[in-house]
Amino acid sequence: MTTTTRKNARPHVLTGLAGVCAAGLVICGVAPAASADQHPTEPPPEPDGGISQSDLDSSIIVWDASENIIELGQGSDEDDEDVLVLETDLLFAAMEWEPSESARAAIPELVEEIPEGAAVDVHGHTDSNPVPDDYGFDNQELSERRAQAVADILEDQRPDLELTVEGFGDTEPAVTEDPEDPSTYAANRRVEIRYSE
Repeated sequence: MTTTTRKNARPHVLTGLAGVCAAGLVICGVAPAASADQHPTEPPPEPDGGISQSDLDSSIIVWDASENIIELGQGSDEDDEDVLVLETDLLFAAMEWEPSESARAAIPELVEEIPEGAAVDVHGHTDSNPVPDDYGFDNQELSERRAQAVADILEDQRPDLELTVEGFGDTEPAVTEDPEDPSTYAANRRVEIRYSE
């Protein structure tokens, strides 16, 4: 596990979606999930014209962290945290860590409710399917690079935040993977943005 901590003091004001996150949110991908026995070999298709506000609105689920945090695999000791869970199938092409332009534009709006100067943990996670050998990296590195890519967007748009970036590979699944249900693998491919009020 690799940890990077960043702190910036310049104030920055964002405009955009208001009140999206009460206790947390899940962005569910609009792309088809990969098969359970392998990673997708082609990037998921992005909607014509990019990810629209309508796509985002229809894919947001707000949950009460105190009721669902254990179900999501995070443990009850973190009930005081707000958690934004971004499904990486919506943010990145398969085996990539460069976010799409649509995702790059959407992330800052999703985090505008984070208080100014907050300490924010950005955690990358993958499913348990191994990365094919010809890519030259593993799930651990993929999770770190995706978390860093999201943190870079946050740092650019919200320089007031103190960011800690970590990758966990497939060591902390959100759900139990079921070979008969590819959506369980997709649920574990995620980047979490965690902060306390």
